[in-house]
Amino acid sequence: DCGCGIGGPARNIARFTGAEIKAVTINQFQVNRGNTLSAREGIRGQVELIQADFMKLPFPDASFDGVYAIESTCHAPDRAGVYSEILRALKPGAIFACYEWCLTDNYDASNAEHRKIKRDIEIGDGLP
Repeated sequence: DCGCGIGGPARNIARFTGAEIKAVTINQFQVNRGNTLSAREGIRGQVELIQADFMKLPFPDASFDGVYAIESTCHAPDRAGVYSEILRALKPGAIFACYEWCLTDNYDASNAEHRKIKRDIEIGDGLP
């Protein structure tokens, strides 16, 4: 889990699938809180939150069968850099899944409703 916050999705995925998940966030408070919640839920051995910068993942090349990011890589200072780093950490043929807000060519900056929707998403998700 790349940019995991306190690890809610990681815990849900671990419980549902039995997967072992390494989750990274740059925020030590989130690591402490997430690991406490994982321990409380009895899955601390399955889900490990680690304080790390997703621009420099602390894992060897080709470490993971899969990586996912949920509304996190939009905060990267260099999108190509974060995706290159994720690719480095993936095993050959592994999967990366990502959920991010983005604008399409249908976005019309002159349309007040489009601007309001965009602004509400930016405020609600703390987007840069």
